[in-house]
Amino acid sequence: MRPVLMRVVPNWLSDFFVELAGHWQISRAIDRAFAAGDREALAVFKTGTLAVVFTRRGLAARGDEFVEYARRVCEADGSCYRYHRTFADRGERD
Repeated sequence: MRPVLMRVVPNWLSDFFVELAGHWQISRAIDRAFAAGDREALAVFKTGTLAVVFTRRGLAARGDEFVEYARRVCEADGSCYRYHRTFADRGERD
């Protein structure tokens, strides 16, 4: 019987790819909001996917953008439904 050699991906690398895929899906949801003419999304979201994944400053900026977007949507609509609808099914329509 021959031994099977498996190449195991280091945890930090697999975590990185999971993080990248998740933020890419969120960015796709933001792009769909832009395409739909969502004024609040156009006013708030400026940070790109790679900045979010590679830098702490980008990750913090994206978090601040989510908070500001939720605040603006809830204020404009009187409810947070649009915020939840935008990000609830991230990536499932792709």
